[in-house]
Amino acid sequence: MIAQQTRFWLMMMVALHANAQSDWVDKSPHKTGFLTVNKVRLHYQDWGGQGETILFLHGLGDNSHIFDNLAPKFTNQFRALGLTRRGHGQSEMPETGYDTATLVEDIRQFLDALKIERVVLVGHSIAGDELSRFAVVHPDRVIKLVYLDAAYDRTRMPEINKQMLPELSPTKTDMESLDGARRWMKRMNNSWSEAWEASLRGQFSPDGKTFLNGVEKSRTARLVMQGTFEAHADYAKIRAPALSFAVFNYNKIADFAKSLPDPARKKAEEYLSRATQFQKQELEHFRKEIPNGKVIVFTNTDHHCFIQREDEVVREMRRFFAP
Repeated sequence: MIAQQTRFWLMMMVALHANAQSDWVDKSPHKTGFLTVNKVRLHYQDWGGQGETILFLHGLGDNSHIFDNLAPKFTNQFRALGLTRRGHGQSEMPETGYDTATLVEDIRQFLDALKIERVVLVGHSIAGDELSRFAVVHPDRVIKLVYLDAAYDRTRMPEINKQMLPELSPTKTDMESLDGARRWMKRMNNSWSEAWEASLRGQFSPDGKTFLNGVEKSRTARLVMQGTFEAHADYAKIRAPALSFAVFNYNKIADFAKSLPDPARKKAEEYLSRATQFQKQELEHFRKEIPNGKVIVFTNTDHHCFIQREDEVVREMRRFFAP
């Protein structure tokens, strides 16, 4: 999992787009806003709805548009918001502030600015760090937590899983344009949606030939990853009920690894095997330590399980939210 997540984190900074058309229109029913909190201007989306607030937090390299399909499914029960982390999407990209503690303070001040007292937090991938810390530091403000392949304490990660294998990374050609990204993603990913389109469209120039702010975004990615390797997930202190979707065996990535010539194939398979072992350990870590935790295990599913397995994710989340 960590191998896959790491690949996705960096890859999505540069190359997570397919089927971009010049006449594409964002059809997701949301309003867009900006707030300056904690001295940084942050972009957010508001899909409307009434009741308590559900706040969606994206993974590394994405932005709040990645929830364009998922978030509207819950407006019958919640006011659905999505926040784009500093250094991502249309949010400001300051030099510092990418450690988990600062990112959590960004969230707190964002909620304060909107006068939101309590919230359901839903986080994908690296946003799991923010969920865990927010729930510990501000326990009275959390209603429930949903981890979308995100419940990992990366301080416990073996050193090998902190490193990117070149064979599992996009090449320079893959990163140069939207077309290159399309080829890479179709080779490595099972699912696609309008949310992918919306999330990645803003990262390339209108003609799709130039990746925007590549150097700055690469620096941001490194800083956020450094922060996550130092952010201990203190599950035992989390009081809020928590639902975790844990994803195993990304089949397209495994198939790609098998297609590599030796010795790259062997190296990639060993890397993925160690990542899977870490995944299993973290699954048990979550189950053992979090007092009110529930786990749903998916196999042969994309890291973005809420896109490929949207119906199942929505169904399980609704059950979890039921009184």
